[in-house]
Amino acid sequence: MNLDRKDLALLEALQHNASQRLEDLARLVHLAPSSVHDRLRRLQREGVIQGWTINVDAASLGLGVLAFIAVTASRPCSEMMPELREIPCIEEAHSVAGEFCILLKVRLADTAGLLLLIERLRQIPGIEKTETTVVLATQLDRPTPLRQHAAMLQKPVRNGGAPVHAESVEPQTAAAAN
Repeated sequence: MNLDRKDLALLEALQHNASQRLEDLARLVHLAPSSVHDRLRRLQREGVIQGWTINVDAASLGLGVLAFIAVTASRPCSEMMPELREIPCIEEAHSVAGEFCILLKVRLADTAGLLLLIERLRQIPGIEKTETTVVLATQLDRPTPLRQHAAMLQKPVRNGGAPVHAESVEPQTAAAAN
């Protein structure tokens, strides 16, 4: 996958506001709207853009408890995924290295619901132990940092992969264009 500066600038702008008009994005990267449309479709076709979504305030929907549940299991993670997929309050499930095999991100209305979820998880065959961390406040939640990726793409490589020098790539953001 070859991404150029314009691709990265488009991606960064869309991460901050995916509802931007093609004309505004085109002005940002100095291309025709049709060219921006073609780039976005290519990025989607190649799997770089995986969806067009919105962010909602979960607390305003009555889902005020965010927690991470680490799971120790006696069977492979992949074998438990069908049961985990059936639980709607599990937002993410990550296979991890270390003491635990799966890290779950869950969101529920209250701690009583969290307790019920933990009890349900412990009934899944193969789950031996869970360790729960309740999030008190989210201090940082940001999109994938594309500027660092862009800088890494521009670094010439020699001497067994060690970067020799870096060229800074600064894709414009929508705010910078105004």
